[in-house]
Formats: sequence, C-alpha cells, structure tokens
Amino acid sequence: MQKKRIIPILMSEQTQSRKIHNLLKYGFLLLAALVLLLQMFNFKSSMLKSSITYLRHLPLIVESATYWFIPMVFGAVYSKRKLRFNEGFRAWAIMEVTLLAYYLAFFISKPWHLNAWRFWGILFPILTSISVLMTGLVFGLLVQPVIYDWQEKFSKKQSLIILIALTLLGFTLSAGTFEMNYSIYGLYLALPFAWGMFLGKADFSVKQTVIFIVAGILSLGLVIVGVAGFNAVYWSQIMSWRANPSSWNYQFLLNVTSPFIFIIALAAFTFARPAIKALEAKDLDFLVLLIIFMQAPDANSFMSSFKYGTGSRQLNRMITILIMLVIAIAWHWLIERYLWRFKPVKRINRFLYESKSFGAAAEEAFNRLWGWMKYHRINLLTWTFFFILSFASFLVESDNIRIQITTASNVNAVVWLVGTKLGALILTTIFIDAFFTILYFVTTRYWVSLITTSTVVIAWAVANKIKLDLRGEPIYPSELSEVTNADSLLSMIGGQKTLSMILLALAAVIALMVFCEVKFKVKKRGNWKQRGMWALASLALFMTPKWFNHQGSAIYRLNRAFDNKQSFRNPERDIQVNGPILNFLNYIDLQIMDKPSNYSKSQIQKLYEKYQKVADQINKTRTNDLSKQTVIFNLSESFIDPYTFPTIKFAKGTKDPISYIHSLKKTTTYGSMLSAGYGGGTANMEWESLTGFNMGSFSTTLTPYVQVVPQYQYYPTIGANSNYSSAVHPFIGTYYSRIEDYKRFKFNKFVYLGSKYKIVEQKKLGTSSYNSDFTTYANGLRQINSRKGGQFINLISIQNHMPYNNWYPKNYYAGKISGDLFDDGSIRTQVATYIMGTHYTDQAVKKFIKQIDKIKKPITLVFYGDHYPSIVSQSYTSKYPVQMHSTRYFIYSNKYARQHGAKAKLTSKTNYVNTSDFIAMMLEQTNSKVTAYQALLTEVHKKLPALTISYSDDTGFTLVDQKGKEVDPKTLTNSQQALLKDYEMIQYDMTAGSAYALKIKGFYTMKK
Repeated sequence: MQKKRIIPILMSEQTQSRKIHNLLKYGFLLLAALVLLLQMFNFKSSMLKSSITYLRHLPLIVESATYWFIPMVFGAVYSKRKLRFNEGFRAWAIMEVTLLAYYLAFFISKPWHLNAWRFWGILFPILTSISVLMTGLVFGLLVQPVIYDWQEKFSKKQSLIILIALTLLGFTLSAGTFEMNYSIYGLYLALPFAWGMFLGKADFSVKQTVIFIVAGILSLGLVIVGVAGFNAVYWSQIMSWRANPSSWNYQFLLNVTSPFIFIIALAAFTFARPAIKALEAKDLDFLVLLIIFMQAPDANSFMSSFKYGTGSRQLNRMITILIMLVIAIAWHWLIERYLWRFKPVKRINRFLYESKSFGAAAEEAFNRLWGWMKYHRINLLTWTFFFILSFASFLVESDNIRIQITTASNVNAVVWLVGTKLGALILTTIFIDAFFTILYFVTTRYWVSLITTSTVVIAWAVANKIKLDLRGEPIYPSELSEVTNADSLLSMIGGQKTLSMILLALAAVIALMVFCEVKFKVKKRGNWKQRGMWALASLALFMTPKWFNHQGSAIYRLNRAFDNKQSFRNPERDIQVNGPILNFLNYIDLQIMDKPSNYSKSQIQKLYEKYQKVADQINKTRTNDLSKQTVIFNLSESFIDPYTFPTIKFAKGTKDPISYIHSLKKTTTYGSMLSAGYGGGTANMEWESLTGFNMGSFSTTLTPYVQVVPQYQYYPTIGANSNYSSAVHPFIGTYYSRIEDYKRFKFNKFVYLGSKYKIVEQKKLGTSSYNSDFTTYANGLRQINSRKGGQFINLISIQNHMPYNNWYPKNYYAGKISGDLFDDGSIRTQVATYIMGTHYTDQAVKKFIKQIDKIKKPITLVFYGDHYPSIVSQSYTSKYPVQMHSTRYFIYSNKYARQHGAKAKLTSKTNYVNTSDFIAMMLEQTNSKVTAYQALLTEVHKKLPALTISYSDDTGFTLVDQKGKEVDPKTLTNSQQALLKDYEMIQYDMTAGSAYALKIKGFYTMKK
C-alpha cells in the first residue's frame, strides 16, 4: 500500500519538473526571440541621435553581445555529445528555405527590389555574407567534433586557460576593429561556440553565478560610459587637429572581440543557464529562423515599411515584432513537419549522418558531383560556351576594351562587366541558349545549331559595332526593314569587298558545320518531347521583351532583376553595358503614350481645320515672317538661379553671381522654366523646346531622342520653319543620338567636337575639362555671321555640367554659402564651384548679347537652363518639388528685332512656363505668323497652367500656376480639358501614332 502511494507522488513531482522545464525553455525562447527581432530595425542610427549620451551606443553593445551569446547557447546545447556531420547541413537547410520564403514575401511586397544579387544571396547565403552569425554557427557545428575532442583531451583548467588566452588574443590582434560584415569574420564565432561547449559542461556555484552576473553589469556600465568618454576625447582631438580620423578606434570597448562584451555575454549566459540546460537541439532550429529575420540584408527597410495606422513608429515596430514572432512559430512548425521529408534534403541529411569522417564525406560529395557533371557535360559545356559568347558580344561593343560609364570617366570593360553586370551577362546567355534550343529542335543537329547560333550572335554584335562607329547608335528594331536596302548598306561598309568577305566567312562556317557533324557526333540528352517542351519555353521567352518596358509588370521586374536597365539617354553607353542582344530587345515595345479613344486620320484633319482657324485669327495681328528671323534656342547646361537653391544663404555683402541675367528681368521676357528632369535629362528638355511637345504627356519615363525620333524619317521642329537650321555643341556629339536625330530634324549643320566643322576659340576655365560658355557663344556668333538671311540655331553649352570638382582657383564664393542642405563640406565646395560657373555664364551671356545687339538683323535669343545641377540629394525634390525643378529662362530680342516689330517683353503667363511653351512665346515676341500647330501651342500656353511631368510619380503630369503652386487637374474647365486632349492627341500622333499631321501641308510649317 505504501509503495502505491509513493508512485503518484513521484509522478506528480515529474510532472511539476516537466512544467518548470518547459516554462524555462519557452520563456527563454520568447525572450531571445524579442531580442533578436528587435535587431531587425536600425536602432543603431536612430539611437546615435538620442539626447541621452549613454544610450547612444546601446544597440551596438546588444548586437556585439548577441554575436557572443547565441553561439554560446548553441555550443552549450551541443556540448553533450560529439556531433554527426549532418548538423551543419540542417542549420544551412533551415537558413536556405527561410531565406527563400523571406525574399519571396519581400519581392511580392516590394517588387522593384528584385535583382540578380539577391537571387544569388538566396542560393549561396554564406558566399554572399547574408548572415555572418549564421555562417559562424554553421562553421561551429562543422568543427564541433574537433572542439569536443580537444576539450575531452584537456582538463577543465587547461581548457579555461586556452579559451581566455584566445579571447584576449583575438582582441589584441584585431585592435578592437573586427567588423562582422563579411562571412569570413563568422569563423571567429567558433570561439564563443567553444566557450558555450565548455560552459555547458561546467558546474556553477551560487557564488560564481552572482560574481559573473555582477561582473557583467559592471562591464555593461563600463562600456556605456567608456565608449561615450572615448568618443568625446576622439572628437575633441579631431576638432583640434591633433588626431587623424583613422588613427584609433574609439569604439573598441563595444567591439565583438572586446573582453568586456564577452563578460556581458557570459553574465547573460550564466543568468539564463537553467533555461539553456532545458533546451534541445530541435529548439535551436527556431533560433535559426529568428537570426535570418534579424540579419537579412533588407530587414530594416522591409520591416519598417509596414504601417498599421497607429501614428506611432515604435508601436508599429512592436506590432511587426509580434507578427514576425507568430510567423516564426508557424514557419518552424512547417519546417519540422515537412522539410526533412523532402527527398533531396532527406537524402543529403542521411548521407552526412552516416559519414564516418569529414574527409570521407567530402570525397564522396566530390565523386557524386563529378559524376553528375560528366553525365550532363554536353549541357554544361554548351552553357559555359554561351556565357563566354555572351561576354564576347559585350566586349565587341566596347572601345578598345574600355567602357565610358560617365561623361568624365571610362573603365576596363572586362573588370567592370564581371564585377557589375553579371546579371545582364547571364540573361543574355539565357536568350542565346533559347535561340540554340529552338534551332536544335528544328534541325536535330548539335553542331549546326551551335555554330549557327554563334555566327548569328557574333555577326549581330559586329553589325551593331559598325553602326555604332558610323552613326553613334546601335541597330533599332524599326531599322530591320533596311535589310531590303542591301546595296546601300553594303556601300556604307565597304561595298563589294565587304560582300566578298561575308560570303567567304559564310562558306567557312558551313564547311565547319559539315566537318564537325561528320567528325564529332554529339547528341544532347533528352527525348524529342523534352526538347519540344524546352523549345516551346524558349519561344515563350522571346515573347517577354514585349513587357520589358511595361512598368509594374512581372516581366519588367524580373528583367530589371537581371540588371538590364536601359537609360535611353546615351545609346552608345547602353549597348556597351547591356550588350547588343538585350539592347535590341529593350526597344521592341516602347510604352510611349496611351492611345486616345477617338484617334484617327479624320480626327487629326478636324484638329488641323480647327486650329488653322485659330492661326488665321492670330495672324491678323502678326506682321513678321519667322523664316526671316534669326532665332537661337540656347540650352544652358545645368543653369539655375543660384538664389533658388532651397535654404541657401549668402554671406552678407557677397556679390550677385548672375547680376546681368537678373537685370534682364526688368526689360526682357523672364521667369522660371519647369524642368522635366533633375540632375540629368538634357535631351528631354531640348526635345520639348524644339518640338513644343511635353514630357508630362507620356505614359512612362523615356527619352524621345532615343525612343521616339528614330522611328521617323523626318521629325518636325521649330527649325523646319527656317530656310536654314543648325546646331552647335562644343562637346561630344553622339549623346542622345543627336547626330542622327538632327538629320531627321533636317538640320543643315551640326557643329561638335570631332565633326567636320571646327569648334573655334576653345577655352576651358580653371581645371575644368569642359569648354566654357565663352566658347559656346563664340561659335554661336560665328554661325550667326555665316549667313545673311534668317536662320534657326540650336545652341547647347556644356560648361556647368557635373561633376563640380573645385575647378576654379581662388573661387570668390568659397566659404560664403550656408544653408540646411549644405552642412556637408564637400557639398558646400561643389555648390561654390557651381555658383562660380554660373557667374562665368553670366559674363558670357552679357558679352554675347552686346555682340548680337550690334548686328543689323533681327535676332531673338531663347535662353534656358535644362535642369538643376546634381549636387543636392534628389531626395529633397519631394520636399521642394517645384523649386528643385525650376530653372531660369529669358527671351531676348536684339535692338534690330525690336526696331522691326519684335516685342521687348511679354507681360502675361511668363512667371512659370514649360520648355514646350518657348515656341509659342518666341513667336509672340518676334510678332511672327503661326501655323495651325503653333496656334495650338499658343492656346495651350495662354489658357492652361504650365504643364510638366509628375513630380510625385513616374507617370502622369503636373500643372503649375503662375505663383508656382500645383493645380489639381480636376479644377480645369471643360474647355481647358478639351484643349489638353487636343494637344495630347497631336503629340500621340507624332510619338506613338501614324504621323497623320505630318502629311498635312501647313500644319507644322507654313505653306509655300
């Protein structure tokens, strides 16, 4: 009877013990989860701004302690036995599937972040340093048998001495500068792992426990106070010029290798030891998930993006932490239930578990991999060859193995392509392989398909290079019809001699095919059904370029993920960085404008008739013929009024840098031009000024010079209204396809560096590499004087182009600028350089206007800056959208023009205009008669707010009133909305439509 009573008591004690055991375990996991998940957010930067000095470095202390504590926990749990070789694989597998799920959610919520490097990071997290902590844990699990044997060999005292020595040695050898940002540093974490194994088998007395905890608290206090103190000393020495910024590390106390961080982690370990002893190996799988959530490269931006309408950033973070905790618990359950049943994972796990030694496992893995490679050698060799072929096609487009990545620098093509364009190379390889797959399915001959594919790729690359050298642009899809003009094409590249060489090359290719097919029979693995499926998939792949430019589509995102990013601004650079294949595919389906519902030839005819009546009404009061005027459209590179920089302040008494241009406000048409770009996009504003069309009407971001104009043999501009038109640009002429596009504009002449027309009076200022505005105007004046009658001149300067590298010695404006946006010293230097440049522009403009005032023929100068200089961060454009898209413009008519009917100054709708308004404004100022299209532009300028691109989105437009305030399009009257639709239809006709208006005499130019 007594024995029967004892059994329930024992069972009750066991149940109670199990409850305490589980309580400790789950309590520890919950607390660890909160600490790890808190580190998803970038508290390090926000806490550095804290008003409480001693809290500023707390997140860094917690992070460093975490790098010690977590491996110690793993080491303690795995200290009981010598591990098999599958444990490291288990941790890696959990990391892999978690990363896959994490990035899937990330890409779905933020698809614009798709890129090849992130895909690479999912597949090879250790190679790409996705998580240094996980790398350390995987390495620790792999070397655990070695550490286990070592600790079994030595006494506890000997092991303790060795561990202490290694800890101090790690700090000494690294000088407290160890940064856990690359996987290689994860190897250091084998040390805390070894500490964990040692401590897991050690027994602590109550006294030792208290000592360790007190030591940890004291160390924490010492680190908090010490880092703040050393930080103060460091900066005081920097400010007094007594220390070099790289001479010492004031944060060495909180570095991962710091002995004080070790003591803090040891105290935490000692305190949590009862709970750690309750943990099992499978519980650590849960910590692996949390580590991935904590250290994923995009964790902070991803997690911080979630809003819950609370209005509190901290509350949003707490809600996110709780949600991620629930997700981690659910994901851990799914992994434990299903991952180890997945056959490939199960097979690898069993193989590693049964391996008796690391060497045997490595040898067997190598043999299996080698066998797989031998079995698939044809496919592998083919893909490797296609990658080399892809790389070669890129190199063909380079200039002597150099690629010009900016206007001021070029780089070695091989190094740059491998280092930065691996995604584009891989995508090109995929398309080459798809072409081969289709050929192979049709011909069933390996060598015929391979050699044909290679020949086509090389020939295509060479053909693009030839056109690039001849005309400064690649082959566009719209030009494929030129194949029918074989005679003229051959004459451009050498005539009969070239044809003979092509025929000989083809004969050699055919002979090579026959030889290889007879001598080296090759058959790829797979039956005809498999090859058929791959051929269908390849055909589907060649359909995808139709969506390459459809922003927001899945294909668009995936294409961008492979770093196929076409800028459409510099065709030569685009083909060099994207390769001839992707570059061509990028032009297949350009999203230009949405087609108006009633667009037709008859509707365009009706619009002509409507606005011809308006033109007739306007012309009743106009007396001048534009073709007899000399009109100059002067695009001044990156010119703005320096006083319009947001927050800028000049020191008291500082001279006005553009005093002459400011003086024109009283006597000349003068105001702010709304730019469609910031820091770039010169050709877009040039296109607007010459055509009267507007970038805001496009449905997507594009560069018309590259994507629109080449579709047409002739493209109408204001220059077509003159008997002679020309362009002058004292710089390289190939940018934005200007050479070819000016031919389509029917310009008679283009003067640029390297053209057959000489750039005279080349003058550079200071150490700048660009020709000055004095050079620009000297060449403009030369062109004016070269003809007696009227003419149109498109005059483009280059002097104030970025970068702004302190070009001007004894810069008057250095040290005289301040403002919230210019706190950074380097930015102040750039702004001072830029402002000095505008001062030189002011002097050059003054000289030029004095010169044209002496000329006895009517001359009108339309001067405008194309965009803001790229100095202030573009992120500020959302805060100052109109201000940072406003440049200075003026329209000046010389004395002779004013004496013969031209106005000196327009008095209405001049404060804020768009570049596309200049044609209408110039015609009004010169008192010139207008065409039907110019009458439409006049109506748009007079009756609508200034129209420009959307400053808050990539598509749509913005309306700005004369006070610089944005106007809601919904407030437009019915007549204004009808006018806007008429304008958009004409622009559609001449950009994405059939150019019906081009065939109507008198629409764009005066009837002759």
